[in-house]
Amino acid sequence: MSSTAEHVGTVVVAGGSVAGLLAAAAVAPYADRVMVLERDHPPARPGPRPGTPQAIHTHGLLPSGRQAMETLLPGFTEELVGAGALSDGDVGRVGRWWIGGGLVAECDLGLRGVAVSRPLLEHTLRTRVAAFPEVEVRSGVDVVRLLGDRGRVTGVVVRDRGGDPTEREIQADLVVDATGRSGRAMRWLPALGASAPREERVEVGIRYVTTHVEAFPDDLGTRVFVISAATPEVPRGAVAIRQEDDTWTLTLFAYGDEEPPLDTDALRRAAARITSSDVAGLLEDREPLHDSHAYRFPDSRRRRFERVDDLPTGYAAVGDAICSINPTFGQGMSLAALEAAALGDAVATGLRAVREDYPGKAASIVDHAWTVVTGADLKIPGVTGAAPPGHRVVSRYVDRLQRVARHDVAVAAALLKVTALVAPPESLMAPRVAVRVLRPGAAG
Repeated sequence: MSSTAEHVGTVVVAGGSVAGLLAAAAVAPYADRVMVLERDHPPARPGPRPGTPQAIHTHGLLPSGRQAMETLLPGFTEELVGAGALSDGDVGRVGRWWIGGGLVAECDLGLRGVAVSRPLLEHTLRTRVAAFPEVEVRSGVDVVRLLGDRGRVTGVVVRDRGGDPTEREIQADLVVDATGRSGRAMRWLPALGASAPREERVEVGIRYVTTHVEAFPDDLGTRVFVISAATPEVPRGAVAIRQEDDTWTLTLFAYGDEEPPLDTDALRRAAARITSSDVAGLLEDREPLHDSHAYRFPDSRRRRFERVDDLPTGYAAVGDAICSINPTFGQGMSLAALEAAALGDAVATGLRAVREDYPGKAASIVDHAWTVVTGADLKIPGVTGAAPPGHRVVSRYVDRLQRVARHDVAVAAALLKVTALVAPPESLMAPRVAVRVLRPGAAG
């Protein structure tokens, strides 16, 4: 710990998934003790667990998330690579980005992501965080409610799952809420006399299905991933990423009431109906390695903790507890990593900064992804939610920018940096980008 950093005694992290583990890593240098309380009993080896039914589906770690995790856990990228993950090459060249109905031009971003399954990433993260001398990870523990009053959170009430139902108290200087999109803060904070955060939702109604197929070295010219985004004209898409076990994970998704394709023939028909032909090519000459897994994501949600005037000291939210966003954009784990890093910075300054500064910083991180994702979603027929001011004008500009990005590498790089959460959306309006976008004939 730095000699100038503030110090906290005990931190309780409610939730031991990716967001909770990253939060524990972020606050550990400034605490005597960090207790991570997880409802599930995680498997001894990489694998899904009841609390993460979405883990079997395709996940992505964007460059922004990789960089944040690397800052919190130096050497983490190479640790994943050592376990089989892929992190070679520039994300502007090792993948194929189909955005806005066309293929974005290959370009150099100077950025690396990681192609890795969610179970392997979470297992590696848990092992690494549990090795911190200050950290204790407890499984099979359910956090029931907060202790304290409207001005100060002083701990949590817990009980064991599947065992002794007796409730017991754990005192803490700081409680980090990493309980996910269910939003326990919506009842926990009012129970103390404080206000619940205002919640915003965009109803997307996405259904998706995932399978795996064998990967060959020369697939797609040795590329590592394919992203085929939905458009208003083609409200369906797909994501394919090479995995550590020499497979491709393939997720096909659609908006609305379209039933997920579960058998092989249906998968192939669905793959033929998206913008990119790459995924159909991966399915046409090989059989799925397991039955398809279906999942439904009804809405994107964000909670405005930064607007809660009476937010108690000693409480902070992270990950899906703040924002749970359309997973087909692959930004969830990266958001959690960026928020955890911001939380660590606040804790280093003191609990007052956690109360006064961190909610706004987390909100600015979420604003980036929320603007990109909901801006795209709200163009899809059937998606409902409050559009930001100027949405129609901005959408027309972005549509043109996406067309220009098919052949202009500078515009392509600007677009992909925003998509990867390393540059803010307003950077797409910068004069150096706008002049290329608005040039007569640039959009073809």
